[in-house]
Amino acid sequence: MQRTPSAVPPPGVAAAAALAHRSRRAIARHLGEHPRGLSVAELTERMGLHANAVRAHLKVMAAAGVVSAALDPPKGRGRPGTRYHLADGEVIRTAGHQELVRMLVTALVAVGAEEATLERIGREHGATLLDRPGREGIASALAGLGFAPHETTSASDAAAGRLDLRLDSCPFRDAVMSPGGMAVCTLHRGIMAGMAAAAGDGGELTQFTPRDPVKAGCTARFAGLPPAPG
Repeated sequence: MQRTPSAVPPPGVAAAAALAHRSRRAIARHLGEHPRGLSVAELTERMGLHANAVRAHLKVMAAAGVVSAALDPPKGRGRPGTRYHLADGEVIRTAGHQELVRMLVTALVAVGAEEATLERIGREHGATLLDRPGREGIASALAGLGFAPHETTSASDAAAGRLDLRLDSCPFRDAVMSPGGMAVCTLHRGIMAGMAAAAGDGGELTQFTPRDPVKAGCTARFAGLPPAPG
């Protein structure tokens, strides 16, 4: 069984997965508005959540590299507090992109866009996403979108130009779970079909099985790709 070239997720994938939760996106927006950082107490007040919930979200975000923590010198006697900062302004753009996708899908569903139309839009976009041809281009493009692809192709299938991927993260989880959100999966299927067609002559998406977006684990099979080396 082959794996993707690197076991380390590309930059931004872990951040996208962490920001799939709406409360974490809200925390990121608040931190982005306060360059000096915010304490747990300040975030709790702004978010309207229990402090323990805020701490739990910050822990996930810190592990993904979305936020960093620094000690805040105490005023007078007492222990120094901790202030949290947004680690990279790029995460705000990532969160905004996900929110834009949710709104666009909601709008398409509201105007009655048919499944075939949604998939065609996805195909056209997917064909523009590859930065390299072949199976590596598909895996790299999906990683860049935040899906954390994990290759599960057998050696014989790889030699025959097939590619099996399990997607270990759903960066658009909240959009999928919103009313009409399954349209996101239709768009995603179209995107992967477009990637396959752009990956090489005869490339195609032959199977796509959506899973629970909270647990992730959607699977996709591609065929007609250049055989894996070796």
